[in-house]
Order: sequence, then C-alpha cells, then structure tokens
Amino acid sequence: MTREDERGSPGGLGGQPLTGRMGRHEPPTNRSFYLSMGASTLRFALIVALVVGGIVLINQAFPEASEDTSVPPDNGIGTTDSPSPTSSPDGDDEPSKPTPSPTVQDTVIAVFNGAGVSGLASNTQDELIERFDFVAGQEAADAPAPVSVTTLYWRARPDEIEAEYIANKFFRRLDDVVIARLDQSADVDPSVQVAIYLGTDYAQSLND
Repeated sequence: MTREDERGSPGGLGGQPLTGRMGRHEPPTNRSFYLSMGASTLRFALIVALVVGGIVLINQAFPEASEDTSVPPDNGIGTTDSPSPTSSPDGDDEPSKPTPSPTVQDTVIAVFNGAGVSGLASNTQDELIERFDFVAGQEAADAPAPVSVTTLYWRARPDEIEAEYIANKFFRRLDDVVIARLDQSADVDPSVQVAIYLGTDYAQSLND
C-alpha cells in the first residue's frame, strides 16, 4: 500500500474520499412567517364571509321562518265565549250592566214614622246621617198612614241603588223591606232621593 492510498481516507481506513458538503435546512425567515399568517387569515375571512352570506340568503328566501315568532293573532279559535247578554226584568233587550257602587255620601233622604212610636223617625234619621253621611232633605215627620212593612221609595232610577244599599246595610235585621219608586204626587221634598217610611216591623226589631 502506498502513502497515497493511506492518505485516501481519514485515519488510514481506506474507502472513497469525502467530497462536497452535506445538505442543511435553514430556519424560516420572518417574511415566510408573515406570509403564512396572512394566508391563514384570508382563508378564515373567506369562510366567515361565506357563512354570513349564506345566512342572509336563507333569511331573504324564507322571511316568515325568521320573523314570525310572535303570538298568532286571535281568530276566535280556542277562546272562551263571553257571556251572552241577558234581558232586563222589564223585558227590554238591553244587556245587563254591572251594578254601580252607591254614592252613599251626601245622599238626600227623608224619614217618615209609620209605626206610631214617638221620636222614631227623628232618631232614625239622625242615626242614618251619622253613619252614612246622608243629608236630610226635610225634617223627620209622621207618615200620612200607618205602615206595617218598612218601605224605601227612590225618586229617580240612579237612586234605586241607594235605596237597596240602605235596605241591606241599615235594615238588614228585617225579614223583608219593600223598595219601590216614589209617586211623584207624594208629599216629599223634591230634593229627596230616598224617602224612608218606617213600619211597625222596624219598631218591633228595636225591642228584640
């Protein structure tokens, strides 16, 4: 073996001499990094734009599906029927109306003694005024004739509810109280709304 052969390989091991350089990978530059980021962002933006565009197209094609979320209009199906109007006791076809609350305060009254008991009318009138803030339309007086059943006369139709209120609240201890319309020829002051004729039944109830 010659010296040249021995110098042909490092360490005298023989074989082909090494020539050239081995390949190597260079690290990515900032430019390639930003280009990659820009491409990813652009793809994401395109996907979002396609999704939004698709939703807009669907809403335009089917507007009722996205807008009709309110309660359906009431067409009478499934609703309860309102009570049918009833005829009045007088035979009129007008529907019945709710009973209004009585005025009570400042109602003008007059009390008449038909029981023959001294001071009954004046005492009863004073008690009514004190309890309900009524107004005396005239002084308490004796009835023109004896009265067995206490009777309340109302002058105008709106005064009827006042008479019923007095009968239910003040004369509730009596078994029966008559409520009727006042005769226009009766000797009662025109300002009186309810004329109260005390009967013997009321006088007896005071002694029970």
